[in-house]
Amino acid sequence: MRILVLEDDASQGEALTALLGQSGHEVHLFARGDDVMRVLRREIFDLALLDWRTPGASGREVLSWIREQLLKPLPVIFISQQDSEADIVDALSAGADDYLTKPIRSAELMARIASVMRRRVSTDFSQQPVLRVGALTLDRNARAVTISGNPIDLTQKEFELAWYLFRHLGQLVPRVQTLQAVWGVSESVSSRTLDTHISRLRRKLKLIPEHGFCLISVYGYGYRVEVVNPEVVDPENSDFHD
Repeated sequence: MRILVLEDDASQGEALTALLGQSGHEVHLFARGDDVMRVLRREIFDLALLDWRTPGASGREVLSWIREQLLKPLPVIFISQQDSEADIVDALSAGADDYLTKPIRSAELMARIASVMRRRVSTDFSQQPVLRVGALTLDRNARAVTISGNPIDLTQKEFELAWYLFRHLGQLVPRVQTLQAVWGVSESVSSRTLDTHISRLRRKLKLIPEHGFCLISVYGYGYRVEVVNPEVVDPENSDFHD
């Protein structure tokens, strides 16, 4: 998993990075809350571990920002010296998935992370087989796409790319992560291949403002599908179905 850690104590941040790294996770450590909010505007993570009192913006402020701004739910676990019942209740009420007090016990942290991720998978609509955004419907089991009920002919890789992009609607997805998600980490795929698939999706799915969407390429970084015409695509009425 890609795990974001907000911890301004250097020694504790290094300890968390080492512990999570030993379990095979990719860890990104930040000391300032405002830096976390900045990076979350352009990168995708599977889990966030937040300290309570941090410079720039507190962990509590970062949590509120995550729940208000991110379209795709991000699991959040607090790790803090703040151990009062009021603080714990406040964090959980604001949307934290779990709360641990320092000093952290390694086995307990890993067990809590596993528990939170299991709960998220069972309730995460983006893991469901049918995704609907406005007139666009993607059926993961059938590998089928329709627009207003009309079938769209996509290759397998084109479908997987469309699924990945729309799962992260509104978020900038890095090229490397996109290649890994669609083609697999063991496959060698050129950037030109990815760009070609992006171009085909833009044309086949009519990802243009006149149809409510825009597929943006950010040079040197990645891609983002945005809703640019709410009158055509109403995000409030877009959902995931069983």
